[in-house]
Amino acid sequence: MLPVLAQCLPEALAWYRDKLALPGAHAGTIPGTDLLDGAVTERLMTRFSKSHPGGDRRALVSMWTQWHFGMLIIPATAAIVVLDRDLPVGLDRIGVAPHEEGRTAALVLADEGEKRAPRAARFSRLFDGHVAPLIAHFASHFEVSPRLLWSNATAIFEWTLQEFAAAGTAQPEALGEGFALLQSQSGPDGRRNPMFGAVRYPLCDGEPTRQRKVCCLRYLLPGVACCGSLCPLPEARG
Repeated sequence: MLPVLAQCLPEALAWYRDKLALPGAHAGTIPGTDLLDGAVTERLMTRFSKSHPGGDRRALVSMWTQWHFGMLIIPATAAIVVLDRDLPVGLDRIGVAPHEEGRTAALVLADEGEKRAPRAARFSRLFDGHVAPLIAHFASHFEVSPRLLWSNATAIFEWTLQEFAAAGTAQPEALGEGFALLQSQSGPDGRRNPMFGAVRYPLCDGEPTRQRKVCCLRYLLPGVACCGSLCPLPEARG
C-alpha cells in the first residue's frame, strides 16, 4: 500500500487501497512502457482469455482495460482530489504487477510523488501520460474502438469523482477540475475531449439514471454479469 493513500479512499472504494504500491511490494513487475509493446500485450491478453473461454476478443480487451484503469484511476484520483498530490503514474514511471490471469493486479510507483506544482493541470500525468497512450496502442493493435476504451476510463473516473463528492472529503477545487474535464467538449489543445458525454444521466421512470454512452461489451463474455442500468443496450441488460 502507498502510505499517503491509506486513509484517502472511502469505504465504497476500499478494495483499491493497495492497488498502488512502492518498489519491493510485488515481484515480477514489468515496465509500464512494455504495455505499448504488441508482443507483451498479446501475451497478457492470451493469459486473460483463458479466464473467459469463448469470449469475444473485443470484449476481452475491453474487460482487461477496465481492470487496469480501476487499479490506476481510482487511487490516483484519490491522491489528486484529497491530497492534491502529483503521483508518478505516467507509463514511463510505473511498473505493472500482472495477475496470474494476465490482468493487472497492482501498479508500482517509483516513489510517493510530490505536492502538485502551481498552475499545473492536476490530471494531465494520469490521462496524458498513461491513459491516452495506452488507449491509442490497444485501439490500434487489437482493432477496437477508441471510444469504447475511453468510455471505460471515463466511467471509472466519473464514478470515483461522484464517490468523493458524496463522501465530502475532497478538496472542492480539485474535485471541480475533475468534473470540468468531463464537461468540456474540447481539451486545451482544441481537440475533441474523448471523455465528454461518455457518461450521461437519462431519465428512467422520471429519475436520472447513470448510464454509459458506449457499451463495454461484457455481455459477450460468457459468465460475466451485466452492468445493469449502466449499460446503454436494453437487450444486453437481460
